[in-house]
Amino acid sequence: MKNLVSLLLIFWTGIHLIQAQVPQGLKEKEDKDKFQLQEISLKSPFTLDHEFHFNKKFYFTAKTSEVQVNSYFYLNTKNGLFGIDKDLAEQLKQLKGSDLFNEMDFAIELETGEFFTYTTRQRTADKIAMITYEMLSYLPDYLEGISEPEFFKDYMERDGNKTYVGDKSQFPSESFQGVNLEASGHMLAWFSKNTDFQMNPENRKLILSPFGIGYVFFENQTYLITGWESDDYVSRLEKIEDVNFTFKGKEYTPLQEKIEVKIVESEEKMDAARAKEQDALARQEADARQRLAAASPEGNSVRRAQIDVEIVEIKKQILEKRKILEEKTISKAKEISKKQGSLESAKKSVEEMFEGNEFVEIQKLELKESILKDEKALLGNSLDSKERDAKQKSIDCQKRLLVIFEGIYDKFTEIDRQYGADLQQVFLKKMNVYNQELTPIMANPCGN
Repeated sequence: MKNLVSLLLIFWTGIHLIQAQVPQGLKEKEDKDKFQLQEISLKSPFTLDHEFHFNKKFYFTAKTSEVQVNSYFYLNTKNGLFGIDKDLAEQLKQLKGSDLFNEMDFAIELETGEFFTYTTRQRTADKIAMITYEMLSYLPDYLEGISEPEFFKDYMERDGNKTYVGDKSQFPSESFQGVNLEASGHMLAWFSKNTDFQMNPENRKLILSPFGIGYVFFENQTYLITGWESDDYVSRLEKIEDVNFTFKGKEYTPLQEKIEVKIVESEEKMDAARAKEQDALARQEADARQRLAAASPEGNSVRRAQIDVEIVEIKKQILEKRKILEEKTISKAKEISKKQGSLESAKKSVEEMFEGNEFVEIQKLELKESILKDEKALLGNSLDSKERDAKQKSIDCQKRLLVIFEGIYDKFTEIDRQYGADLQQVFLKKMNVYNQELTPIMANPCGN
């Protein structure tokens, strides 16, 4: 059971990563208790070792009920990338309390919603580059993930208010009020025509940072968004500087390179452990067959010896099924590593993990093994009446579980038959079975 728990954790870890670390646009969606994932295209020309150039530096303030920051971010007006460095990370630690912010040197948000995050490990001084999927989420939910100016056309209207924004009041701004936003409460955005940059609407119509500040091509002209106000969020632009700043990602070692070393180490350890277990099983099988051949026909000796042979055979089958699962896990981990841990590759790999039904097959075999062990104990003379009652209850419980797992296996087999090569559908359907039938069993297997 120990190995099965580890494998189950592998499954659930991958699934939870996908569910929890998703960019806006890829969310878990429940529809009548059905598990679904919406699709998103995550194609980016950038890699972790890229040199990232920025031509604008935005100074701003932002405040929520939890944190107040007075910092800056970098922007590339040609490709829409924005970056933050240690100055902001230091202030975000009070909100997040995360080692990521304790050690972060720089982070870049891609249009895909992914973050390239660069850290220096405090303990080892290693410089590590990684891909993460959640970092900044201070805007209200209805403002996150805005990707088209149509949002402002559909949900904003002028309310006549005007103000001056900036440390020298250099950005005369007019207020747009949010309308038709469900459960949005109070929401205002400040737009200024005083912009030093004109967007090309054929190439780009919006460059909006996670703080809501940036550029938008709206009403056939470029506006500078100088601030937001909502019930729990206020941001203001202070000033903009033209810069020529480059961040060199190649100075950091991609995390997948370190992961690859761990993958190889894990693979070697699993292979060595499997070989050792195979040798042990070969010896156990020889001993069990020898005892069976020499067993006395009187009493329970023959049946006890037969059980030993059956247990060894089950262990051999478990070992073979585990080998398939372990090799599959290693293979998928390598694929994710090669693609720098992108969400798209992780999602695809987790789906492919559900092509076979080895987990359920192993669980069935382990239940059969445990039932046989309890049966053998009952055939002996070493148990008192209380212990015998406990063994019998254990057998009854495990037989009930076996019936349940056989039903789950039949459902998985039918899913494979119906959906075949459509791995996403296979994944989604099997996840429904896991959520509805398997998870409650694993939490409380015998109703204790």
